[in-house]
Amino acid sequence: MYFKDIKSLSHEELRRFLSDNGHKLYRAEQIRVWLFKLMMQAYEGLNVPAELCELLKTNFRIKSLREEIKTESSDGTVKWLYKTADDFPVETVMIPTETRASVCVSTQSGCAMDCVFCRTGSMGFNRSLEAGEILEQIINVHKYFSKEKQERTVTNVIFMGMGEPLMNLEAVHRACVCLHDQKAFAMGKGRLTVSTSGIAPGIAELLDRNTPCHLAVSLVAADNETRESLMPVNKRWNLTELLKAIDNYLERSGEWVTLEYILIKNKTCTKTAAENLIRLVKPRRCKVNAIVLNGNENPELQAPSEQEVNEFLETVRAKSVQINIRNPRGRDILAACGQLASIPCKAAI
Repeated sequence: MYFKDIKSLSHEELRRFLSDNGHKLYRAEQIRVWLFKLMMQAYEGLNVPAELCELLKTNFRIKSLREEIKTESSDGTVKWLYKTADDFPVETVMIPTETRASVCVSTQSGCAMDCVFCRTGSMGFNRSLEAGEILEQIINVHKYFSKEKQERTVTNVIFMGMGEPLMNLEAVHRACVCLHDQKAFAMGKGRLTVSTSGIAPGIAELLDRNTPCHLAVSLVAADNETRESLMPVNKRWNLTELLKAIDNYLERSGEWVTLEYILIKNKTCTKTAAENLIRLVKPRRCKVNAIVLNGNENPELQAPSEQEVNEFLETVRAKSVQINIRNPRGRDILAACGQLASIPCKAAI
């Protein structure tokens, strides 16, 4: 039987469940400490009356994901393939640096956006994840650090794995609120990044909900014709609509927006493409993360040469546009941007 994950409940929903079933409201705090501070994944040992423990067991799952495969890259990146309780694949990536441990979480199993450069789209769409299933990905990385006796903790969470976060906004919002909650994960708003392929109405909804996160937008290309050929979402919300949503976000939030831009040979890494990007970014409080195209199954899409990349960056920077090149991590285990597709690789450990 498929039960709801208890980690998906808000604090108020948990209190209401306890009240409706004749239990003291302060038990909600005890349960949340068990879940999010101690990060326990079984009801055994939970310091509540046996009757309440049994009630929770018969109504909610406490663990939703089972590990199928763990793979480790030569650069230290780790990827996990999980299966949900109803047997759908989910992948999570941990990217370590000297000072950080960023977790790229999936918000859906598969993806319906069908971007031509992304392997996840080739899976099709299975279903959206619950907030608890998103949070469990982060808990599992904490458990991994503890098991490996690593003096690390998760410092950043990036909603950029499988799926389109703004097509699962309720669960993403709940996960962000829990991660930001001082009595749960206590992560700063600036350490949480929600990325979208361009769901324009969802950008405004993030603000309406006051979701504690930073916004990143997968711009990919800076003209409608190229972007539409790469991202079907552009047919529904083209650059005019997307930029209107970004401008509204910039005005209302007072924050910066990160634009993710993919460098593709003869498409988005040309002098004309650079000029299009400059025109789009220069008037806005945006910074650009440029990513060289990662390996994919589309023979028409190729990565540009190092010289082409450098010339593109020089052209953009010459106009005082903030652009950084993001070094790929985990390519050898299919863990880099656009490579998640629940396909095992040789590095399985």
